[in-house]
Amino acid sequence: MILAQDVVDKHDRILIVSGMPLKLEIIRLLEKHDITSVFISDPSSVNDQIEMTEDVASAEIRLKLISSVRDAFTNKNGVGEQLAHLQSSVEDVVDTLAKRKNVLLYLNDIDYTSDYLFMHSVNVGLFSIVIGMAMNVPHDELCLLGMGGFLHDFGKTAITPEIINKQGKLTLAEFNEIKEHASLGYRMLKSDDQLDYRIMFMALQHHERCNGSGYPWGIEKDKIHPLARIVAVADVYDALTTDRVYRSRLSSFAAMQIINEGDRIHFDSDVIAAFNKVVIPYHIGSEVILDRGVKGQVVGLNSTNLVRPLISTSEGLLNLLHEPDIKIIAIK
Repeated sequence: MILAQDVVDKHDRILIVSGMPLKLEIIRLLEKHDITSVFISDPSSVNDQIEMTEDVASAEIRLKLISSVRDAFTNKNGVGEQLAHLQSSVEDVVDTLAKRKNVLLYLNDIDYTSDYLFMHSVNVGLFSIVIGMAMNVPHDELCLLGMGGFLHDFGKTAITPEIINKQGKLTLAEFNEIKEHASLGYRMLKSDDQLDYRIMFMALQHHERCNGSGYPWGIEKDKIHPLARIVAVADVYDALTTDRVYRSRLSSFAAMQIINEGDRIHFDSDVIAAFNKVVIPYHIGSEVILDRGVKGQVVGLNSTNLVRPLISTSEGLLNLLHEPDIKIIAIK
């Protein structure tokens, strides 16, 4: 935390100037002078206008991660032989993202259809890390989130390949078999004594829902591990925004709407709040139509409210952050 105002002692002398980080020695100084409260800066209240976005991971890094996840999923001896490499990869990603000022979820146009299971697993790991960062999850748990995302669908390796790769709608029997992957993944990962138990719980519980309507156990929010609640949102978001053989992907904005409709019902409200802080609903360069019939182009984003971007129109530049009555009604 950063001091927002100067701290003075009982003689009105400046003890600590504003802008100082509240390190341990500062806190001890405050205690020594019987100062029990101070004003701090809220980083989330400072708006940055973002004119360029960067993918969470480059195509090169994603392909390397896909290769690592594929090796873990297909190794006959289990995850253990790939564990050190996966952990190292996750730590590198977390350390890299920690150095960025604004870490946002930007959907790219790279087609990974042929490697869907592995790409989906990588995306869920990356998305979970970013959502976790917005929730101030500690570094070690961010690394666990990445691992949990990478391995959340590990149980699908035990499902009939014809069902996993089916191009049409699943029958009820096939869907019930697919639902077994959560329990299967938990049991398979549990056999590896090197894995943290929280990774196993993310595999087991990523399809549980806060109102008890999920599977495999149908448990409610308080019984779902907090990290699994994050993976649940990342999992749904990636599934909705990825092309499948049986349907086209949704736009980021449409996926956000669906997920937000599940706030407090299917998903943890704290996770949804963090999710809304990091997901870009309108890409820079997108052409949009406003409710007044005016057409425009997204030229920038506001970090404090990503759904209210800067729009270039024939009437000039509009910052929707300061125009609450103007709405985007369509994306061209």
